[in-house]
Amino acid sequence: MKVRVRSFAALSGLLGGDAVELELPEGSTVRDALEALGKRFGRRVKDVIFNGEGRLARALKVLVNGRDIDFLSGLMTTLKDGDEVFLFPPVGGG
Repeated sequence: MKVRVRSFAALSGLLGGDAVELELPEGSTVRDALEALGKRFGRRVKDVIFNGEGRLARALKVLVNGRDIDFLSGLMTTLKDGDEVFLFPPVGGG
């Protein structure tokens, strides 16, 4: 199945653009998609997405088709063909 990952802010630079398409096995989860990004783009991306304990980085917001995964099944949210995963890294400012 194909899943589109849209990234914003500094994360777009690490992924080489604001959208990446992933080919994943049926039944894959958000965690599977994020791990696939880490494998494809390297350690820097993995370190932005996950903390040292393998959990989602605290400030990273992840949405699937516009819905926050905190209100779905978190990292275990099952993806379907054509889903869009949105990644919003922490943004600073003053």
